[in-house]
Formats: sequence, structure tokens, C-alpha cells
Amino acid sequence: MTTNNSGDTDSPPREWPAASFRELVTMCTSPALIGLGLVPPPGQEEPEVDLALARHFIDLLALLDEKTGDNLSDEEQQAVEQSLHELRMAFVQVQTAVAATPDDVADDEPSTAPSSSSAETAATGSSEHPDETAPPDESDPGD
Repeated sequence: MTTNNSGDTDSPPREWPAASFRELVTMCTSPALIGLGLVPPPGQEEPEVDLALARHFIDLLALLDEKTGDNLSDEEQQAVEQSLHELRMAFVQVQTAVAATPDDVADDEPSTAPSSSSAETAATGSSEHPDETAPPDESDPGD
């Protein structure tokens, strides 16, 4: 498959960003933000909370941090630690807000997401599998 076909005028060739550790961190952070309901999924206007999705990508980022060990530059290490800290804090806020939402409100309103400034306006909904929504591991000594 070629991207420079001169007869193909529908889509211009794409320039991909250079491969970097920061890009890899972003690849885990973005879906976590979607799962936390802070960013709408592609193609949707309204965000929805999916704590299992958020936890999965936070755990992947933590695994990446653990496995890279001392092989990161100071800037790279700071990026992964900052992302992990912020995602874990947001996870706890959203989880608390979802748990505090009365069931009668959950039946009357569609699932909406918390704003990044206030978890009190968090999404309605419930978890069928509470173990899947447990907070991501915070045992990382760097946090």
C-alpha cells in the first residue's frame, strides 16, 4: 500500500510524529482520560465514564514505568510519573463521584462525565464488577 499515489487525491500523505517515549506515554494517557470521562471518545460529543478502561491504561502506564527502570532520562521519568500521579488522582475522584451518585439519578439521566475541574459533577452509572473499578496501584514509591 502506497501513500504517495499520484491518482489518490482523497487523502494527502500523513506525517507521523517522531517515535518518542513521551508519545508512548500519551498513547496510554489518552484512552485513560477517555475512560475517566474527561475526554469524549472519538466520534462522540459527550464523554462517558468507563473505569475499567481507565484502570487498564493506568496499569499499562505503571507497567511501562516499572519495566523501563533506570533507563529513562530525567524528562522522560518526570513525564511518566506526572501522568501516573494525575491519572490516579482523577481515577479516585471520578470513582468517588460515581459511587456517590444516587441510583434514582442514574436512571433518569444519561451518563455524562466530570469536568476536569470538578469531580462532583461526575457521571452517573454503576459498576457491575466492583473489583474492576478498584483504584490503580499506588505503591509506586515515586508518587
